[in-house]
Amino acid sequence: MVKLEVIYIQERMMVMELSQALESKKIRLVDIDGDVYEGKVGDYVFPDDNEPEGVEGIILDDPVRNDGYKYQNPVQFNAPEIKSIEIIS
Repeated sequence: MVKLEVIYIQERMMVMELSQALESKKIRLVDIDGDVYEGKVGDYVFPDDNEPEGVEGIILDDPVRNDGYKYQNPVQFNAPEIKSIEIIS
């Protein structure tokens, strides 16, 4: 069972760990380079199903980057690449 820790900030949630509960949620993700992405979580990737093995991840369906660039395909983010996640709806 994956523990989900949340901090309530102005009626929004900051997620500290990835989990399957993020699926279908619209999120704002900040990566370790400071780039911000918004999109709907299409899938949670279990650590045993991922490359490199042992690292969990999430897949954002057609995310939009903070500079306005809209990806035409889903984008996967692995846990070590993520600085923060905010659930926005």
